[in-house]
Amino acid sequence: MTDDDRERWNQKYDGQSVLSTTAPDEWLIEAVEHIRREHSSEQLHRAVDLACGLGQNSIWMAQQGLDVDAVDISERGLQLASEFASANDADVQWITADLDQWQPTSSRYDIAVVFRFLDRISTPRIVREGLRLGGWLIYETFSNAQCDRADSHIRNPDYTLKPGELSETMF
Repeated sequence: MTDDDRERWNQKYDGQSVLSTTAPDEWLIEAVEHIRREHSSEQLHRAVDLACGLGQNSIWMAQQGLDVDAVDISERGLQLASEFASANDADVQWITADLDQWQPTSSRYDIAVVFRFLDRISTPRIVREGLRLGGWLIYETFSNAQCDRADSHIRNPDYTLKPGELSETMF
């Protein structure tokens, strides 16, 4: 990422006020519930949310009892997220960082979460370093089929995954 990326995201969030309600991604809820139900012996303590944006997923995970580190390049987005978290009694560690340079503590996390963000270099490195052995990756991004949809804002296939790419080449 670059300073231009930081500025672009800060501008996106400028003028916005603290959110009154923001729901976490439904697939995140389903995935965490599945892990807890099907792997009840597995303890989930720490999570990292990469490119967390306004932090709704981070806040939800904190409300579920996880210790959450939420990382994003936008200071303005994290400021709004922090205010929303405070209003909802959620304790999240907000980390302003460029994911190209950010280094997680080795094997720190039980869950790594990435939603609608694709970086083929930094994200795999962070997940491999930060996720403990046997930990869970919950990842949602766009497939290249998204480019063919008439209602899609995504037109550049560089911002999408090819079938099988996530498991074959990224991790």
